[in-house]
This record gives sequence, C-alpha cells and structure tokens, in this order.
Amino acid sequence: MEVGDLPQEILIEIFSRLPVESVGKCRCLAKLWREQLSTPHFVKSHLTHQTHRTHQESLILNNTPYDTIYSRSSLKGDTVWKILPCLDPGEWTYIVGSCDGLVLMIREEFENFLVNPVTLQLVRVPESPLALKRPESFSMDGFGYDRSSDDYKVVTLSYYDTDRVETFVDVFSVKRGVWRRVGSSPYDHAIPERSTIYVFHKYALSSAAFVNGALHWLARSRKLGSTSVIVAFNLANEVFDEIPAPSGVDVQNFVFNKLVVLGAFFA
Repeated sequence: MEVGDLPQEILIEIFSRLPVESVGKCRCLAKLWREQLSTPHFVKSHLTHQTHRTHQESLILNNTPYDTIYSRSSLKGDTVWKILPCLDPGEWTYIVGSCDGLVLMIREEFENFLVNPVTLQLVRVPESPLALKRPESFSMDGFGYDRSSDDYKVVTLSYYDTDRVETFVDVFSVKRGVWRRVGSSPYDHAIPERSTIYVFHKYALSSAAFVNGALHWLARSRKLGSTSVIVAFNLANEVFDEIPAPSGVDVQNFVFNKLVVLGAFFA
C-alpha cells in the first residue's frame, strides 16, 4: 500500500503528530498535501497533539536579521524559518508576541502582520480606524486566543502623550476582521516622560504576556498609594483584573521590567 492509498483522515492523524518543521517540509512535497495541511481542521488537530507533547517546541523570536524566526525543539539543534520574504528586510521589525504558533509582528511604519512560520502565510492586520494619531500618542499591543469564541484577538492600549489619564482599549477580531473600542483601562500604563525608554517607546514597551486566556501587562494602580500591579485583560469577557506584582518591581519605574511567560508562570 502506498501513502496515497491511505484514507484522508488517517493521513491527517499521522501528519498531526509530526513536529512543526516536518509538517512544513511535507507541505512542499505535493500540492494535495499543501492544501490538506493548511485547512483549519488540520491546524486545530496538530495544535492539540503538540500541546500535549511531553517535549513541546518553542520559538526563539529574533529581531535581527529581520526575516528570521528560529525554532528550537531541543538542545540538539535549531530549525530556521525565513518568514518575511515579501517584506523589506531593511525596515525595522518588532515581535509583539506569539500564540499557538502564530506570531504577531509590527513594522517600522506601524503595520501589524500575523505570521505562520510553518506555512509561511502572512496576513496584514488592518489599521484601526479608532487608532490615536501619531506621534502624539503611545500604544502597546498584545495577541492571544479567545477559546469561548474560537477567535484570535489583537488588543491595543493607547493614550495621548498630553493626556495620560485615559488609556483606550481597542480589540481586533481576526475571525471577523473588525476593530472595536471596548472602553478604557482603569490602570496607569504611562511611562516616565523623560526616561530613556520614552525615546524608543514605539518599539520597546509593551508586548503583553498571554497566559490562561488573558493578556498581562505591568502597570500602576490608580488607587491611593499607587502600587505596581500585573494587569490581566480577559479575552473572553474583555474586562480587566489584577494580581499583585513581585515586590522587587519599582512603582516609579515598572516599565523597565518586562513581563514574560516561562512555561505556565510569569518571569
């Protein structure tokens, strides 16, 4: 029996158990395989198997060179994907975050792209009609998955430099392709106006850490005696919650600390 004689559901089951780089290679072998391995059904099936693997793969996201993402499935070796063949490598690119193998990137001209390193598919996220005018404003972004609606979402927090009291919250639904303003954040996300990081604010701050269905940022409470907190924006009900920040975070310089996810924990 040849591979082509196997039922489609059996082939999908076999492919869904392969490492991501192997799936990428299989897509290049035949047009039929490329079509089958790009369907939403296969993507979900593959994600389910990969999530339950003992040794999960990880992406090492590198900003230089600008067209490269590294995958390290073990300490034995690396796999490199060229992910930006249609973008100008001379332009500055920043990686906002990743979720389920998808990567959200922002370019020098504030263009957002969703990239699948395995399929090499790249989709531009349309600019929000609600976006505050630049350069008079500051924004920070996050990317994650809402299981309740089976939808990936891009969230932008933004405020005017001249009015730091209100931070607007805009949400982009990848499934529906629309932006919505869901209100404002009750927390202080402003960075020190004269700090070094302020000069590079469009690049440096901001990526949210996604864990347990919520995007997390370091922020400052507006309550009396303001303290640093970890702000959680739930992608399902689109409301904020908070958890105490580590005691070592300076309330005046919290933005100099970067919040990342290590396994199922913050670091």
